[in-house]
Amino acid sequence: MAGVENYLSRKKVAPRVLVVDDESCSRMTVRRWLTRAGFRCGEAASIGEAMARLHDREVHLLTLDISLPDRSGLEILSQIKQRWPDTEVLVLTALEETATAIEAMTLGAYSYLLKPIGSRELILQAKKALEHRDLIVEHRHYTATLEAKVHQQMQAIRSAHEETILRLLSASRYRDEETGTHVRRTGLYCELFTEVLGWPPDQVQNIRLAAPMHDLGKIGIPDAILQKPSKLTPEEFAVMKTHTVIGAQMLEGSESEILQMAHEIAMSHHERWDGTGYPQGLAGLAIPESARILALVDVYDALTHYRVYHEALPEEQAMEIMEQGCGKHFDPFLFSIFISLLPEFRRIAQQNTDDRVDSYKPSRANVLARPR
Repeated sequence: MAGVENYLSRKKVAPRVLVVDDESCSRMTVRRWLTRAGFRCGEAASIGEAMARLHDREVHLLTLDISLPDRSGLEILSQIKQRWPDTEVLVLTALEETATAIEAMTLGAYSYLLKPIGSRELILQAKKALEHRDLIVEHRHYTATLEAKVHQQMQAIRSAHEETILRLLSASRYRDEETGTHVRRTGLYCELFTEVLGWPPDQVQNIRLAAPMHDLGKIGIPDAILQKPSKLTPEEFAVMKTHTVIGAQMLEGSESEILQMAHEIAMSHHERWDGTGYPQGLAGLAIPESARILALVDVYDALTHYRVYHEALPEEQAMEIMEQGCGKHFDPFLFSIFISLLPEFRRIAQQNTDDRVDSYKPSRANVLARPR
């Protein structure tokens, strides 16, 4: 019995045992033995009474007779293990049948003990069953703790990754008309958009980080073109269009899923639904969905915020312009989702306002003619 005493001495609170047997003599004997050994014991004469006790409080170990008046112990064993998986079960029975023993073990019993059983054997099996339970509970706790730490570390890495991306983008942003909050907003817009579309969570997070890199290629465009406040000439526009290819070339070849998505967005976010976009003239579903989404939110954000070549337009006016592009510039299905998300986009924009204002007031023609 020393092993049992050592086990119980390590427990701050004695394990709770429920003795289930319709024979009062057997039930009282088992309870007396286990109580003397240091366990806290309750008893039940039927399955119904046992289930009520299980619902009422946590039970660490159940001793279960098979032949009970209301139901067979085997009939309820699997339910007990499903609803209270941490409760170990010792089957105590007079049925010396191999098939029944195998079934009991298959259904989740820790051990199958034949009556009459001695106190020493019963207490030893109870100790072993509870040690088995402790190992399972500790392993689950360890796994959950480890998973939580891994999740925290992954979140920290992702946050650092996002900050690095935004800081590196500042190198191109200082030469461009766009603000840091613009690239942050596009990422947040795309995150919300893809959540609604039912993208997997990891891909939703990826597009939030990838979308801000859509105009990375503008770092290769001359200042005279990039910062020109008036309409670009055809020659200048041809140079401006190369920012898609430049950005894609800068991002290609990476094993990072984020950078792979950023590559396809950078290359294709100026493609149009009707095939009249650039640089490849892709049309319809041939355009990556990530780029079709970015095209919508990028235009929306550019129209409703100040740029060196146009003032911020009221949302109503911006939507009039965008509606003209539905089915031509934009994917019609995604455009319908976009319309439904406008209140949320408005909220994101209010929480991420630009940090600069300028008094330049160009004509409406410049708003429509200037490529973003």
